[in-house]
Amino acid sequence: MNNQRQPNFLLIVVDDMGYSDCEPFGGEIHTPNIQLMAEHGVRFRHFHVSSLCAPTRSMLLSGCHNHDAGLGAMPTMHATNQYMQPGYEGYLNSNVLTIPEILKEAGYHTYMAGKWHLGEHEERRPHARGFERVFSFLGGGVSHFNDQRALSAFEQPHTKYSEDGRTVENLPDDFYSSDYYTDKIMQYVTEQTDQQPFFAYLAFTSPHDPLQVPDNWLDKYKGVYDGGYDAIKEKRRQRMKELGLIPKTLTENEGSGLFKSWDELTPEEQKEAARRMEIYAAMIENLDWNLGRLFNKLKELNQFEDTIIFFLSDNGANPKDPTFYAPNSEAFIQSNFDNSFENYGRINSFLSIGGAWAEVANTPLSYFKLTTYEGGTQTPFIVSGKRVHKRGVITDELLHVTDLLPTILDYANLKYPHTNGNLKPLYGTSLKPYLQEETRQPVRTEFDVLGFEMGEAKAVIKGDWKLVFMPPPIGKGDEWHLYNLKEDLKEENNLAAEFPEKFKELRAEWEAYALAVGYIKSNGDPALAKLGFEEFFRFDPKNRMEPETGTKEATGKESEPVNLGD
Repeated sequence: MNNQRQPNFLLIVVDDMGYSDCEPFGGEIHTPNIQLMAEHGVRFRHFHVSSLCAPTRSMLLSGCHNHDAGLGAMPTMHATNQYMQPGYEGYLNSNVLTIPEILKEAGYHTYMAGKWHLGEHEERRPHARGFERVFSFLGGGVSHFNDQRALSAFEQPHTKYSEDGRTVENLPDDFYSSDYYTDKIMQYVTEQTDQQPFFAYLAFTSPHDPLQVPDNWLDKYKGVYDGGYDAIKEKRRQRMKELGLIPKTLTENEGSGLFKSWDELTPEEQKEAARRMEIYAAMIENLDWNLGRLFNKLKELNQFEDTIIFFLSDNGANPKDPTFYAPNSEAFIQSNFDNSFENYGRINSFLSIGGAWAEVANTPLSYFKLTTYEGGTQTPFIVSGKRVHKRGVITDELLHVTDLLPTILDYANLKYPHTNGNLKPLYGTSLKPYLQEETRQPVRTEFDVLGFEMGEAKAVIKGDWKLVFMPPPIGKGDEWHLYNLKEDLKEENNLAAEFPEKFKELRAEWEAYALAVGYIKSNGDPALAKLGFEEFFRFDPKNRMEPETGTKEATGKESEPVNLGD
């Protein structure tokens, strides 16, 4: 490496942030530190993840597809014919290696603070998968304050915090998730006593619901969203055009039509909806402020210039309300949380932005988290730092979350170990050649394919073309749609009938992908209903349930149609 020290790596993941929320992607939310990252690196506008958080995190850390890494289904969405099958274990399995496992072996310090969501049992926690020092939240979502309120009774088994493998019973009185996670990463890098490089994984739970922020942040965006959905959507669209993120000719995305328009809301409903978005925006500015604290600490330690920074959101913006989390009901939420207007965003409130704001947050993309439309699987992605030679570039390179592991190994001059014959193949490819000024080598060509599946929502991208299948309630559950993303970023014009050969080509590509990753089509029989949530989360092989009926697909696995909506 020409006597240059090994780079540090800082991997930052935010939870459920929409495509256009932050400033460098067109948002009105004040995010100066994310903006600086974009100006001192590369901003990607064709970066893809899973439509749900745990599968994305499994791919992020392993470089392998989620169906290979153990998150073929998002707990608790397993059907009985999927539960504990290979690739559907519900936790990060032993058939993949993680970034910290590989880097630690090569002499790196490995630190983590934030959301794990890849296994609650002690042998599956972050400290067992390569992290030297770690403070983690083990589940999918939780109160951002110290009360540790679970999203629902079904979430309770993995609603726990863990430090270096030990469950944390009590949190500090002034605990707020984004502040505390950042404090921990700052502590770990400060207490390092040698000159070895580090890998730090900062996985915010913000802005995942419940929408909560410390009191001094509550009114940062007072009045900003009073004009409603379309006003913010239009401002973002125009700013994105100015930034060169979208074509000048791109028209407004009319949305899915699944939610009430702003004019259909009563004045009281408008007031409440605007307030929810104010708190959501404050959460994002708060995490950006925390990034500023961390960057200043790295500069103080003379580590910043040697650090390559990756920034992404784990999926599109979240349309779910609190009753989505089974077995919650409206009556339960009303009687167990204080959702009075005066308590919005404070401890013991449970709010989300809802579907209409989620569509705004993903401007100009269609749909949201849970879907394989671009609004579910395309998120902001920035690679920044002095070791990244390109500056201020916005690019259309087709990327995937599995690309991060091979990129990090490439920058560290390390090879992926292949000593274990059970290891699954890497799905990603290194971005390093593209990030260096001296080459224009594309990351992927028009012949490369990306496949997606989660909860029977399916997609495949090849070049400019995308094939999408959505089960109810978003889709009809009986048809695939074909889009040309270069000409139709909003996925509005189904070209399946017009281009039958292209449709056939991509359909074959999806079948090949499904076979390669071991996709099992759900039989529609929820494992959770059979086991109960406490037994479900044990992920015990003795509970593996062999399917009784079904038809064979190209995958050779049992299958039946399914609707997995909660």
